[in-house]
Amino acid sequence: MAEIKIENLCFSYSGERVLENISLQVKQGDFLGIIGANGGGKSTLLKIILGLLPCTQKIYNSFSHIGYVPQHASANPFFPLSVFECVLMGALSPRGQYAQKDRERALESMKTLKIEHLKNKKMQELSGGQRQKVLIARAICTQAPLIILDEPTASLDQASTQEIFSYLHHLNTLGVTIITICHDLELLLEVSTHIAHLKKTLSFYSIPRDCQKLIEDFGCKHHLKGECDV
Repeated sequence: MAEIKIENLCFSYSGERVLENISLQVKQGDFLGIIGANGGGKSTLLKIILGLLPCTQKIYNSFSHIGYVPQHASANPFFPLSVFECVLMGALSPRGQYAQKDRERALESMKTLKIEHLKNKKMQELSGGQRQKVLIARAICTQAPLIILDEPTASLDQASTQEIFSYLHHLNTLGVTIITICHDLELLLEVSTHIAHLKKTLSFYSIPRDCQKLIEDFGCKHHLKGECDV
């Protein structure tokens, strides 16, 4: 069974400690939601797991490959990539030699996110929310056993957010492992098997067993303490 295992991880930026003694285990089939205030180290932890930040401590990761959705979806105007071409990149074909089945998979991923009508648009022509959906479709197209998402619905409206998380939950029921940062605690409680609160140190909760304790420690009935306007 594939897993990620982290033990006593510490990480600093320019001498300032960002992560302190982080221990975490994510097993195949888990849906891990990560919550916490801005600046608490959430994106840093994901980038270390992905190998995007150099780290002297060993991170054990036995997943064969990972689909990734970054927090900010920018588009380079000097690289006029179409929506379909961007999603198709998720097929991970060597040297860009895509078969018909790859193209069909990319189109199916776009249909899942209801963006097939954007197929021929250039990425720089899209809104931030549309770009985010394209990147999620690309991650789905990888057919990776693990998908990591850094606030994937930050630019989306509530209806689109519900759609995305419903589909992520569906993928999870099919055996895909999900790790995502999200500020909507109420939403995460509906779909997650585990939730981690990160603010330099990490607090870990199994759902639904530890649901009430999590709310007492860090949340209210809706969102995170200090971030809820309901």
